[in-house]
Amino acid sequence: METNQMLIDYEKRLRKDEMSENTIKSYVGTAKRFLAEYEAVNRNSTLAYKECLISHYKPATVNNRILALNNFLHFLRKDNLQLKTIRVQQKLYLDHVISNADYRKLLRKLQKDEKMKWYLIVRTMVCTGARISEIIAFQAEDVYIGYVELYAKGNKLRRIYFPRVLQEELLGWLEADQRKEGSLFLNKNGVTISANGVAAMLKRFAIRYNIDPGVVHPHAFRHRFALNFLSKKPNEIILLADILGHSSINTTRIYTRRTAQEQYRIINSVVDW
Repeated sequence: METNQMLIDYEKRLRKDEMSENTIKSYVGTAKRFLAEYEAVNRNSTLAYKECLISHYKPATVNNRILALNNFLHFLRKDNLQLKTIRVQQKLYLDHVISNADYRKLLRKLQKDEKMKWYLIVRTMVCTGARISEIIAFQAEDVYIGYVELYAKGNKLRRIYFPRVLQEELLGWLEADQRKEGSLFLNKNGVTISANGVAAMLKRFAIRYNIDPGVVHPHAFRHRFALNFLSKKPNEIILLADILGHSSINTTRIYTRRTAQEQYRIINSVVDW
């Protein structure tokens, strides 16, 4: 089969399997790069691909690419060529997590500069624990109802609640804008804001307000939600897994650990010998 047609057919299969757009883009991209680099699909080429990944990327990225290639090999009915993922040592701490102090500082600065849309985007991330891909899908109507139901990872229906304190802020903002329907967060052109757009603006605000840009990104605020939740409800990790939409509680257990900054602070307070 000609390569271009193969990739077209592969994309059709992924869509038939109801994969997300991001997954389709990633899987097709991996297949395209593999076929461009190697003339034949055999054991030698797949192992060479794995070695190349290991020498150029971090373990998590290597495993993502391997899973993508394995899916393509399954499509080609070459399951015997599938690769094993590499073992990733689990971190004993959380990193790239914004502190509550920096979170509150960011909110104060955004309010002072009258950046209410961005203030509310940050508030929504920290108060719901939603992924940025979910937040950009929120509609104004959802705020009035008090929750939103979306298909999340694994094609599972997930309900995300707007806590009352957040709902009241969002309703006041929407009423001031005289909006009752349509996408909740819009860009300057009046269309739904993008995940990349959110990430880029957050970095700009971090630099402007002298906050570490490494902890000012969409997923950092999801981490903040999880840590704050467990500080209030330390025995509700199963509930937290459900709220975050994790398929395995093992994913959620990372939040029972301290951040790297907290570990460092505790060590400094303890070691006096």
